Formats: sequence, structure tokens, C-alpha cells
Amino acid sequence: MLPDWPRALGTPQLSGVLKAQPEDFVVEEVFPVEFSDDGEFDWLWIEKRGDNTEYVARQLARLAGVQPKAVTYSGQKDRHAITRQWFCVHLPGKNFPAWDVPEAETWKILRKGRHRQKLRLGSHRYNRFTLCLGALEGDLDELGHRAAQLSQGVPNYFGEQRFGHQGGNISACQQWFAGTLTPSRFERSMYLSAARSYLFNTVLANRVLDGSWNTGLEGEIYALRDSGSVFSAERNEETLARLASGDIQATGPLFGKAGRLVVSAAAASAEEAVYSLHADLCEGLLKHGLSMERRALRLIPQDFQWQFTGNKSLELSFSLPRGCFATALVRELIRYPLAS
Repeated sequence: MLPDWPRALGTPQLSGVLKAQPEDFVVEEVFPVEFSDDGEFDWLWIEKRGDNTEYVARQLARLAGVQPKAVTYSGQKDRHAITRQWFCVHLPGKNFPAWDVPEAETWKILRKGRHRQKLRLGSHRYNRFTLCLGALEGDLDELGHRAAQLSQGVPNYFGEQRFGHQGGNISACQQWFAGTLTPSRFERSMYLSAARSYLFNTVLANRVLDGSWNTGLEGEIYALRDSGSVFSAERNEETLARLASGDIQATGPLFGKAGRLVVSAAAASAEEAVYSLHADLCEGLLKHGLSMERRALRLIPQDFQWQFTGNKSLELSFSLPRGCFATALVRELIRYPLAS
């Protein structure tokens, strides 16, 4: 079972439902594309409902008569949602396939064209979300007050889906590291990601509790808002002003072997306290050759809008950087059960 990570605004008194139906959770990649008249790649803008990204990729490979590795995409998208994203199929020397999607499928091609470049993982920078929170119970005035504060930023937690059902990926990773479980190649990647995410969330949770998640500590490594480039800097008036404006963010660890930039002073103490409590995860990650990376502790939504759409429902729309979770915002507003 995962911890109930502390919230910036405290535990909400309201309860509600997220993802009662796929239409309540709509995600679209923000990724302008211009086609060419030639090229070896078919790019397809696809809307899916109730399917995961890998499933659609396999179906595209089947329709095109190519190996699954010939199909690429920029990012994985939620199954319990309506999502729109780009897929790319490598077709050297081949004509356009018919792309006749069977009527029984719950995904469809909205746009397609030829391109000279391959679509690579992580190519898009943002995702646009439109969410509907329903069956709200509690003080709606409190909900409105909380929603008005979200544009200032929330703790950038990894979402529950990163850890599997009831956090099962963490326990499975611990068994693997202890030598009592032999996972598949896909599972190994999933468990390593879950372990790093768990350590990050734990560091962030402690920083939320002491109030330093959005103000920084001595010895901090910071990230630029737009590029994500990281750097070290003294915690002076200029740094604090840039933090307050959202131009830079304090960062937390995606654990691995230390690189050129390392935290020091109070920031290092905060992270090392977590490493000592979870030495099994840290040792396993190092054994498997992961290198230290950094992730912003604060998540500031772009173009954030909200409105009540009925007596017991709230609609949210916003954009988040790739790799960030909409549930980080939702959990600051309401308590909700997870989709099964």
C-alpha cells in the first residue's frame, strides 16, 4: 500500500470521482507537426478510448504488415481515458497502407501524412488535459478556494499508476533485488522506474512537510522552467525571486550513480535521510547501472482553467510538461477512489 503523500494545501475535506467514464479524462499531446511529400515514415494522429498505447502500436504494425519495432510514439497514454497522440510507422520503399481500422476497435485515425523523420520517445513537450470531477460531496466553496490556488503550483508527485495496483511494483522490485523474483525484461524496466519514483516521492513528501519544496534549500540543484536544464546556485535574493516567479524550480533525485552536479548542505541531508531508510532500493538501482537525474519538485500548470459544470461536478483544463501527472493536481482538490 502506498503512503498518502502529504499535500501542499492539506488533506481536502471534499470527496469525488475521477474517471467515472473515459470522457471524464481527456489527454492530448501538444505537438505541432508538418508533413512532407516524401519520406519513409507514416505519422498518424490517433484517438483511443479504453486502450493502452502499446496495444494500438501492435495493431498498427499488423495493419501495415511490419514488425512491432517499426512503430514508435512519443509517450505512453492512460488507458482509462480518451487520448489523442501521434504514432509513427517506418515504411521504407512502401506505399501508404490502407489504414482500414476495424469497426470493432475503440481507436481511430484522425489525421495522417508522410514525414522524413522518425517519431522518437519524448518528442512532445506538453500534454493538454480536460478533466471532469463528478459526484462531489462537501463544501464547494472550499473546492473553489483550492482550485484558485493550483495555478501557483503543486508538489510534482509521480502518480499512483506508476507504482502498480496498491503499490505492487515496489514490493515486486524489492523481491527482484533480493533475488526471490525473476521478472521479464518489460517488468524490470517497470520496477526500476517505480523504485526511482518512490524515492523521489518520499524526498518530495518530506520537503512538503518542512515547507521547502517550493522555496529551496542550501546546496540545491535547480531546473529551468522551459528547458529543464539543471544547475547549482547559491540561495540568495536573486534565486529566491526566480523561484517565486516560477522561472526555476528546486529539484529532487531520480536516483542513480552521482554525476557532475551533486546536491550539498541541507539539500543533500534531506535526500540522504531517505536513501538510508531505503538502502535496498538504492543499492539495487546502482547495481543495475542507473545514473542520477533530477526532476522538478514543483509542478506549475499552464493555461489553467476551472469551472463548475453542475451542482456536483467541476471541469479542469490545463497543460503539463511531459512526464507529469494530472493526479498531482486533482489530489489537492478532492479525495477520490482510483479506477480499477
